Amino acid sequence: MPVDTDATMQDPHAIYQEWLDVTSAAVVAADNDTFVTMVSYPMIMRTATAVAVIETPEEMAADITNLSAALRDQQVTDYIRLVKQARYLDETTIEGWHTTYVLRNATSVTPNYNNRMILRMLDGQWKLSESENEIAAERFPMTILRGAPDTFKEKWAAAKADIVATQARAEPIYKAFLKSLTAAVNAHDFEIWSGHYTYPHSIHYDATDHTAHTPADVKAFFDIMMETMKAKPGTRMERVVRYAEFLSDDRIVGYHDTLMTRDGKPNFGPVKCRFLLTLTGDRWACSSVTNSLSQETLSDEDEFRLSVTLPTMRAIQQRMRK
Repeated sequence: MPVDTDATMQDPHAIYQEWLDVTSAAVVAADNDTFVTMVSYPMIMRTATAVAVIETPEEMAADITNLSAALRDQQVTDYIRLVKQARYLDETTIEGWHTTYVLRNATSVTPNYNNRMILRMLDGQWKLSESENEIAAERFPMTILRGAPDTFKEKWAAAKADIVATQARAEPIYKAFLKSLTAAVNAHDFEIWSGHYTYPHSIHYDATDHTAHTPADVKAFFDIMMETMKAKPGTRMERVVRYAEFLSDDRIVGYHDTLMTRDGKPNFGPVKCRFLLTLTGDRWACSSVTNSLSQETLSDEDEFRLSVTLPTMRAIQQRMRK
C-alpha cells in the first residue's frame, strides 16, 4: 500500500480498511510473505491476557502460520475485519478500531470481537506498529482463536475521548532513564548505577540467561565496564535510543546501542541492547536487560566479548523453558 506523499491526505478509514483487506486475505491464504512486509518491527501486540513483542519477520511469519492453521482447524470459511473508526494522529500515523468476524458459513466460530491498531507510514508504506485485540491468548504463537469481547472497552472509550491517551510517547522516559544510567557509569559510581535496576532482575546475553538478586551480583559487570574505560583514558559511554514503546501504563520496552568513545570516536561497541523498564512507586527501574554480548556468567569474566546476536524476547522465553 504505497503512499503518494504529493497528494492530499487520504481518508484514514479507506487506508485502514485496505490494510485489513490485504492482510485478512494473506491470513486466509497463509501468505506470510505479504503479511510480514506490512508490519514494522518490533511490533507490540496486546490481548486480553498477554502482551507480546514481535521483533522479527520470522516471528511474525510463525504467528501467521499458526493463525492460518487455527482458522483451518476451526473450519472457518470467512475471516472478515471491518473498520469502525479511524483517524490521523499526524500525517504518518493512523489510529483505528475494527471488528473481527470469524464465520463458518453464516455461523460465528467465536464471538465477534473488537481490535485497535496503530498504522505508521514507513518507507512509503502503511505498516502495523501496535495492536490490541479482544482475544484470549496467554502465549504466542497462538494455536486457537478465541474472542474475549469488551476486554478493552473502558480503555478504548477513554482513548476515543482523548487523542493523547493512546499515544503517550515512551521514548522521552526511556531517554531520560538511559541518560541517568549513563551518567552514573561515566562518574564511575556503582551505587547510583546499580540503583537503576530492580532486584531481582533478569540478564540475557546472546546464549545465556541469568538473574541478579542483589547489587553484588552485577558488581563484576560494572567492574569490567570500568576496566574497559580505564584502558583508554578519556573514554566515555554513550547510548543511542532506537525505539521505545509502552507495553502497559507501568512497563516500557526499549532498544538502544551502547558504545564507548574517546575524543568523539568509538573505541568499543556498539552493543545492541534491550531494556524492560518497570514503574515501581514513583521511579522507573530496569527489570530486564539484554545485551549482544557473549558472556557466560555474571562474575567469572574479565572482558566483554561482542556478539552480533541480540536474542528476541520470544527466543529467550523458549530457551528458558528447556
